[in-house]
Amino acid sequence: MTRLFRPLLIAAGLAALASPAAAVTVRACDGITDQAMNIIEPWERNSWAYYGGRVRVAVLDTGGEPACCSSHLLVMFPDDQSPGGGLVCRLISDRGANGFAGIDPRSVKSAYDPKRGLQVSFSYSYFPRGGEATRRGVAKVRVNLARNTVTVE
Repeated sequence: MTRLFRPLLIAAGLAALASPAAAVTVRACDGITDQAMNIIEPWERNSWAYYGGRVRVAVLDTGGEPACCSSHLLVMFPDDQSPGGGLVCRLISDRGANGFAGIDPRSVKSAYDPKRGLQVSFSYSYFPRGGEATRRGVAKVRVNLARNTVTVE
């Protein structure tokens, strides 16, 4: 290995270590995954309300389908920026439309920052690409009612 490439390899390795374990994504609800029948029972242990009930968060499971990745986090709140009203509905998933292998409802926590909005964090398990055993991770998403956004942190 030449001296020229050594720093690049070290930087690439450090970047890989700093990257998140799974590619947590936020996407619009699709009308299938977000159905009420997918909220894990009992609802009172697997769903939460914030801002006096304006923001709803729930752990969903699509009945084990697909077998590897059926758990998602649902976030809903009023669409105050649309003239007709309605709801903003978002799904937090692993790698696009694939869900997580599991979400631990006991791990769901929230924190509020008046400038940035509500942060919701949760522990999950996922199947790494090319791997057989599940791994664990923690995701954090930010709900900003003023901007009507849900973003991964």
